Amino acid sequence: MILEHDGSRELLMEEVVRILVEDDKIQLVGLLGERKEVKGRIKEVNLNRHEVIISD
Repeated sequence: MILEHDGSRELLMEEVVRILVEDDKIQLVGLLGERKEVKGRIKEVNLNRHEVIISD
């Protein structure tokens, strides 16, 4: 999971197994159950590269 802000990108979390979207909140759940919540919208999903880009 990558967060895009003002043209730069930051790695948010690796090994994400679940993505929950509610309004402008995106909750990420990792392989070991760790959770992180960010505000933004999903901009791009690239299954070839195993990337999800979130834009704030």
